[in-house]
Amino acid sequence: MKKILLTALAFSQSMLLLAQEHIQFQKITFDQAKELAKQENKLIFLDGFTSWCAPCKWMEGNVFSQPEVARYFNSRFINTKFDCEIGEGVDIAKLYQIRSFPTYLFLDGQGTLIYRTQSRMEADLFLKQAQQANDPNFQIPNLRKSYDLGMRESNFLIRYIKVMEQTDNQAANAAKKALDSVATDEFLKSPNGWETIKMMAQSLDDRYGKFFESNKAYFKSIAAPADFAKKEAQLLRYAMYGYIRDNKADEFNAGVAYFEGLKDPEQKIEAALYKVEWTAAHGTDKEFVVLTNTLRKGLLKNEDERLSFIARRNANAKGTVANPVILKQCYVLAKQAVVLNPSSYSNQGTLADICIALKKKKEAVQAAEAARGLAELETSKIIKLADALVARAKAL
Repeated sequence: MKKILLTALAFSQSMLLLAQEHIQFQKITFDQAKELAKQENKLIFLDGFTSWCAPCKWMEGNVFSQPEVARYFNSRFINTKFDCEIGEGVDIAKLYQIRSFPTYLFLDGQGTLIYRTQSRMEADLFLKQAQQANDPNFQIPNLRKSYDLGMRESNFLIRYIKVMEQTDNQAANAAKKALDSVATDEFLKSPNGWETIKMMAQSLDDRYGKFFESNKAYFKSIAAPADFAKKEAQLLRYAMYGYIRDNKADEFNAGVAYFEGLKDPEQKIEAALYKVEWTAAHGTDKEFVVLTNTLRKGLLKNEDERLSFIARRNANAKGTVANPVILKQCYVLAKQAVVLNPSSYSNQGTLADICIALKKKKEAVQAAEAARGLAELETSKIIKLADALVARAKAL
């Protein structure tokens, strides 16, 4: 009997440990969640997802299962999740204007929105968002009240904008104008000014981007290296398309060298994609073929999404079917993408479109029908597009 009791105890402890290693979502109605929130004096954490949302699945498998995340959420929230395309989830999505997935809501027992965030993120940021949801200084009703009472201090405005950008773009934009009026050059050259630069600088042509560019040495001295590098790359990334558009070769080449010099393999791929864009805009057909052949056999040989993107973008640039040389090369790229990943709707659809342009009926129908089958996992809009693609292929 003692042995049986010890075994049962060990089993119950292991099950408790397992429960703490993943966010435990309760299978209850929204009304029941609100009642529990009132009884336990906790906020509701509501995961708004869809069955086809890849970032939702990534968060489920990679973040919700982190022990630190699970412990915090299981102890501090009433955890619920609703498919926003099924049942009660449809009404919840309408009520809280959930339009992208995943969206995460933090609500009180009355259903009042206290905090909101969205999209895929790493565990440390996700945990920080949850902690802010429980912090009165970051809660939406408190922020709105302070703003409406005339609070315009720079630290408050920075916090207000960061929260409201996830909730109310109109309110966030109004606060940005208010921040503009107090963000003097002296203020910008400070730790709080750096927070403003991170949030407000969108290009090297706007005020904040120019200020960052003119004071790089200072910001590099005070900023976390990862934050500085992220902002520097973001601003240059925006500028690269301007360099391509305006045929600024020296600036473009310097930008390519910057991305190629970074350690992250993704940045090297980014540099390669810029080269393709430049060659498509300013190079010859032969140069485009040589470059993309080099990439598809080297840096991009296993990158089906990138190959498909290049093919799609250049086969029908600006609504005009490419010339035969470019179109043929786009077919080669799209074909390789499908071989690498035949289960991608985008890959199959791109190949079908290009085959239609090349009058390759048999292959066009095959790819279009494959895309139509994969569209069942997408939205109704995608299904309609896939139906039209099949019809176009069969009409050749």
